[in-house]
Amino acid sequence: MPFAYFRTLNRRQQAIYLRSDGVTAVPLPRAAALRPLVAELEAALQSEERPPTERAAQRLAAGLASALAVPPVRVQVLAARPHARWGELHGLYETGRRPGQPPLITLWMRTARQKRVVAFRTFLRTLLHEMGHHLDYTLLRLGDSLHTQGFYQRESHLFHQLVTDGGHGMATIAEQMARMERTADDFAAALGGVAEAALSRRPDAKNWAPKEIVCHMRDTEEGFMGRFQAILEMDEPRFLPVEPDRWATERQYLRNDVAEALAAFRGRRAETLAFLRHLAPDQLERAGVHATRGRMTVKDFIGMMAWHDDNHLDQLKRALAGNP
Repeated sequence: MPFAYFRTLNRRQQAIYLRSDGVTAVPLPRAAALRPLVAELEAALQSEERPPTERAAQRLAAGLASALAVPPVRVQVLAARPHARWGELHGLYETGRRPGQPPLITLWMRTARQKRVVAFRTFLRTLLHEMGHHLDYTLLRLGDSLHTQGFYQRESHLFHQLVTDGGHGMATIAEQMARMERTADDFAAALGGVAEAALSRRPDAKNWAPKEIVCHMRDTEEGFMGRFQAILEMDEPRFLPVEPDRWATERQYLRNDVAEALAAFRGRRAETLAFLRHLAPDQLERAGVHATRGRMTVKDFIGMMAWHDDNHLDQLKRALAGNP
């Protein structure tokens, strides 16, 4: 369903909106080759120095443009974010202000009020968000760049390809499942003593509240288990894409009890791990076809679950701090 502002657009803009909304992924060739640039950017940001952060952001943007075969973009990193009544400006994309001049992405590395260096994942997501605008014009050739659900899904897809290695950073399945066994406790520790109002508060219009993240974990756990059972019972089944934002709305996550949701997740996770630990080696090699990632074995799905846990624990902590 289009966002509410869709009704205010003219017919040309509505057509662009619908085209944008229909594209949910940006496959990134040689994503693994770009991950060292991501690590370089994280180290530069942690130095709290603007020039090396700007250089690292420029190198990553150039690598993305090259990998996707689109024209280059220039990146500048400034200090504290601009602030107004409507909030803080995280990033800005501007097309070339003179003929022949490349588009410009501006990023701010410090928060407006406290002047703290922003969290790395927030900074990276801002860079990818502004690159998303660049891709709308140069790769998708939409003629305009609108904030659609598809746009945000493309941003997330780029992020996951760069930051997510599907759990391969953990050397063995045993390590991956040990991480998965800790997840419910990690969530409980993060949620301890948090007021109900904070659990239901979204950090911004497009990011989930802490309660919604816990409900998402509960429901996707059931989905993962269903995939494992299908893979063992069928010959390479094909899985339909999931719609987490639709679940959040239709299942009224904000009206759920977070303690009950976490308890349900904990129980389902225990069942999943017990199931997986009884699989034979040949069963771990059986596969299904993921809607966006293609053919994945049971081992691949385990790795993805380990990443999924880390990703949403990080999201939960950011949401509790009021950060997108």
